[in-house]
Amino acid sequence: MHILRSSWFLLIPIIVAGCKPQAALTPQAAFYDMKTAFQKSDAISLEHQLSSRSIKKIERMTLLFSRMNDRQLESLSRKYGVPSEKLRNLSVRDYCALALSMDRDRNVMGIATRHKIVGINREGNRATIRVENGMELVFVKEGPYWKFDMTGL
Repeated sequence: MHILRSSWFLLIPIIVAGCKPQAALTPQAAFYDMKTAFQKSDAISLEHQLSSRSIKKIERMTLLFSRMNDRQLESLSRKYGVPSEKLRNLSVRDYCALALSMDRDRNVMGIATRHKIVGINREGNRATIRVENGMELVFVKEGPYWKFDMTGL
């Protein structure tokens, strides 16, 4: 019993780690988390920043890739520098990795996350973040967390 009393403090890091938020609790934090994912080229983190509707959109796009004929896939393969078989079986995480590997000057999220936030328009569970170059990104609240909604892109 004495051992249990003296070692309760060892549980504190476990309890604190278990209470850490799984995603951003504000639209600004979600933007900065996405910015960090782009800076680090972290596909796993970027995938976690996406709203459920965004994930469904990516799944629909990757399904279209899988249905393309060989000539179409080969063309995309050359454009993105990804083997055509990989494109045929792209997961959401693979799609995120592909988005991170693309030219950042042509990627909307990559361009926007290089700039500072100049305004936020929040209406209920939806927030539009405007950055200094005029671009706007939409974030939605899913449960307690804010996620990037790419469905309008």
